[in-house]
Amino acid sequence: MSIVLGENATKVATPTPANRLKPGEFDGRVKTLQDTYEAAVLVAGSTIKIGPKLPKGAIVLDVEIMADALGSGNTIIVGDAEDDNRYILSEEMHTANKILHTNAIGGKNYEVDKSDADNLDNQITITTGGVSISGTIKVTVFYTHD
Repeated sequence: MSIVLGENATKVATPTPANRLKPGEFDGRVKTLQDTYEAAVLVAGSTIKIGPKLPKGAIVLDVEIMADALGSGNTIIVGDAEDDNRYILSEEMHTANKILHTNAIGGKNYEVDKSDADNLDNQITITTGGVSISGTIKVTVFYTHD
């Protein structure tokens, strides 16, 4: 049996000016971005932009999406213009009130604009696939930005 330290636990255990915790990694304030879209036979391959753009430096903690039964054979992914499935990988939304959360490892604790000079990663998007969809889609993005 061994005891190991996560990245931030290591920084706390060996404090130096070079390895301080970034704002929002400890004792950060959680903020939300919420939006709703009412789909009416929205064709597969469509992109839905969600809310205002996230601020540079925001750390995305979770993306939660809930929807009506959007129809059999549909798929959705959630990401941004730089990576269309950064947060939620392809999932079917055929059951009413189904809730999805961030399920892509790269999207968990993702820092917005970390490497993107064109700011393509700060607009959350939903991309539809499979078949046309109809119904209500609600999205909540939880993030820190201190």
